[in-house]
Amino acid sequence: MLERERQAVILRVLRQGGFASVSDLVSLMEVSEATVRRDLSRLAGKGVLRRVRGGAELPEPPPGADAPGMQLPFEYRKGLQLEKKRAIARRAVSLCQEGETVFIDGGSTTFQMTEFLRSTRLQIITNSFAIAQSLVGVSENTVVLGGGIIYPDSQLILDPFQDEAFHNYYATRAFMGVYGLDELGATNTELLLIRTERSMIDHSRDLVVLADSSKFNRRGSLMLCALERIRTLITDGGITSEQRDLVRSRGVELIVV
Repeated sequence: MLERERQAVILRVLRQGGFASVSDLVSLMEVSEATVRRDLSRLAGKGVLRRVRGGAELPEPPPGADAPGMQLPFEYRKGLQLEKKRAIARRAVSLCQEGETVFIDGGSTTFQMTEFLRSTRLQIITNSFAIAQSLVGVSENTVVLGGGIIYPDSQLILDPFQDEAFHNYYATRAFMGVYGLDELGATNTELLLIRTERSMIDHSRDLVVLADSSKFNRRGSLMLCALERIRTLITDGGITSEQRDLVRSRGVELIVV
């Protein structure tokens, strides 16, 4: 990993949580402690972070985890809220019926579906290299992977042109994670990704959103869809009563696991 790439990862971690420990950064980027400390010192010299005991923090308190555009690398995100994500994913797979065609968007929560999809027989169309890799050879599902450029940080394959692979299919359900949920609807942060997601939504009967409770009341920079377009929302018990009322008031089936 190049220096500028490491420093970009450090800044994403800081903007997400406000603090980054040296030990966590060493594990995340698989580099030496000396390399991490050198990167932190150089970023501190530019005034974009402040060195503190054990790591670094932002010069001012961050606005929160809802800062638009801040997506952590997939390998880091998939370990966050893991038990909640597994419970949500298990419930999502229970909605599938044998033989149907489904879209599964790449993400840290939808990735957890792979464990429970190994005993199903579906046609799965995905933009996630990680999801496809986890299912091929260990299940009886037919896996269709869209073409394009592989993005290692997100483990996604995205077509910068037309996303034609998804235009040729119609799915019973599209399973999708989101960056944020609020009264405006579902939002995300990546332009290429959101175009693919909209294509999946347009070519599916039902949209099923998988979102742990931390996704509520934060907003990405790009609109994905209104709440009314979501057929089913699966989340965890951390959702507030006000958030439950909002979702149900828009006609969305709410499943809390």
